[in-house]
Amino acid sequence: MSDNPSWAWLGLLKWTLAYTDGTTDTKPQEMSAEDKAFLEDVMKNGIINEGERMREILKELTDALDTISRTGDDGEESADIDEEQEDRMIELLTELRDIVEQIDYAKSFVSIKGLPFLLGCASQGKSVPEGVRGACVGVVSTLSQNNPPVQQALLDLEAVRVLAEIYFDDSNGSSLKVKVVQAISCIVRGHVAAEEAFTNDDVCRMIIERGLGSGESASLRRRCLFFLRALVCSDHTSQKRVRLFKESIKSAITFVDVEQETDDDIRQSALDLLLQILLQKKSVNCIMGEKNRILAVGVPRVANLRALPDGLEEKEFYEVELETWENLIVELAKGLVDVEEAEPPVLLLGGRPPDDTGANLPQ
Repeated sequence: MSDNPSWAWLGLLKWTLAYTDGTTDTKPQEMSAEDKAFLEDVMKNGIINEGERMREILKELTDALDTISRTGDDGEESADIDEEQEDRMIELLTELRDIVEQIDYAKSFVSIKGLPFLLGCASQGKSVPEGVRGACVGVVSTLSQNNPPVQQALLDLEAVRVLAEIYFDDSNGSSLKVKVVQAISCIVRGHVAAEEAFTNDDVCRMIIERGLGSGESASLRRRCLFFLRALVCSDHTSQKRVRLFKESIKSAITFVDVEQETDDDIRQSALDLLLQILLQKKSVNCIMGEKNRILAVGVPRVANLRALPDGLEEKEFYEVELETWENLIVELAKGLVDVEEAEPPVLLLGGRPPDDTGANLPQ
């Protein structure tokens, strides 16, 4: 295997696969009737042991990647994988993704040091085909979604920073960037500390801000808009958080204009975002500051949608958009403004001075 430190993640996984099985020491116990029945069924019907299959997949992937790492020993990275090999690796990673959807297998994957492998492979832009790297990022998304222990393990590995570097590398295609945003979203969403850290980091916020740019693909804008809404409308959001995403919210305001954004899903998501921000009342000034621009788009849009003939399929299709616009206009008409959130109280935890006996304290 290559001595290049950028491939250390590959050696770590190979060692783990050789010397551990992803389990912890337990005392031997007599098999239950249920376990015996399951084992008999396996032997009779040939049911696949998915835990063992996961290790077989990783072994095949590490063998293929080990070959690539050797080609770079002379200092020049080269992607030496032909199309057939690339398709096979993507097929294996897709199967791996399906296995780790189950929480128990996700935990086992973490225990055998699979996370550094995925992040390391995804970062090898000069050696590993983009399709394979994207498949690795897809597995990260599946592992971390609604799985706090895996989210924390990825945060400990600074996975958001690693993925951000991939995202901001302009040599990577839009499809990979979409998968990166999805993975970061899965790592961060629902994790209180991670949401707060992401929000307060200028580079992290730039991920969403750049992804909402007019020159980006519809898929990337859609994914970033979803992530933005998840953060600013989270159970853990605050006035400060909404304000920090001011520039991204302004981009979303542009998306509600049918002349500017022709993608129906993006337009509806932007409308839902603006309405939810107004309804939660954490911070509305950013939207209210654009009130006239929004109404200039919304009022004629409502009139056009209402004018569609009854029974027309198009009218039924835009029924949700019409309702959202009507509710948004009602909220805008209320003239809401921010009410500054009070600073959290300061707790006096220092105790009494050393020379204070406490004789004068109330009894």
